[in-house]
Amino acid sequence: MKAIILAAGRGSRLYPYTEHIPKCLLDIGGETIIENQLNHLRDCGVDEVVVVVGFSYKRVEEFLTSYSPPGIKIKTLYNPFYRNADSLISLWTARCEMNDDIVVMNGDDVFEKGVLEKVIEQRNENICLPVKVKKIYEDEDMKAKLKGDLVVEISKHILKPSAESIGIRIFRGMGVELMKRAIEEEVREKGAEKKWYVSAIKRLITKGYKIKCLDIGGLFWMDVDYPRDLLHARFNSHRFLKKTREVKERILGVVEPDPLRLWIAQ
Repeated sequence: MKAIILAAGRGSRLYPYTEHIPKCLLDIGGETIIENQLNHLRDCGVDEVVVVVGFSYKRVEEFLTSYSPPGIKIKTLYNPFYRNADSLISLWTARCEMNDDIVVMNGDDVFEKGVLEKVIEQRNENICLPVKVKKIYEDEDMKAKLKGDLVVEISKHILKPSAESIGIRIFRGMGVELMKRAIEEEVREKGAEKKWYVSAIKRLITKGYKIKCLDIGGLFWMDVDYPRDLLHARFNSHRFLKKTREVKERILGVVEPDPLRLWIAQ
């Protein structure tokens, strides 16, 4: 199985952390975000990973070269439009790599291995969107409306969502080709550079294709968009890192701007 990690964005909402460092290289308690993703992918049997890069791509490629774990092949693709484009263009950049069953994730997804295990176990679904039910949904959440085990709507603007659609999604068999065609159609639309790649999934839903959902229950997943998210990820690192409780003690002494103070100051 192959994975595509979309890590081209600048991450401007995480300033000052991302002034010079892409957010996929931010430390979350002893590992970078992308290192944690790659470790989980390797442990779940994914043997090929494509990372779409953009902002500070040399740093990412240098890290990947030094990381180079056994049993997994890693390559990068450069998205030259990263300054002005969102995730639709990043996934379109990797369209030629969509030739096998794939897991697609964002470069800021932080999660425990059980989430990925549960996603990969869905072997009979062409397209499967994991979701997480919450009591309160934030404006930035990618929301989903469900009907039984199907996703019938996905958007950040759903008024009464059933769940949040998390950033790890799987495409198998015919679902890969359907998604590739939908992406090609989406990039031809006006304003494509400002769209997330879920617009291609919305297109498939509108055409009547069945998109299955998967509730991850209490498993840990989050995306890191703001300094407060980085703080939250670090304090929960014991849930997704192969570390001891000493991690939390080290988190308190990280030599970086304090995300809690930045959050309070907002």
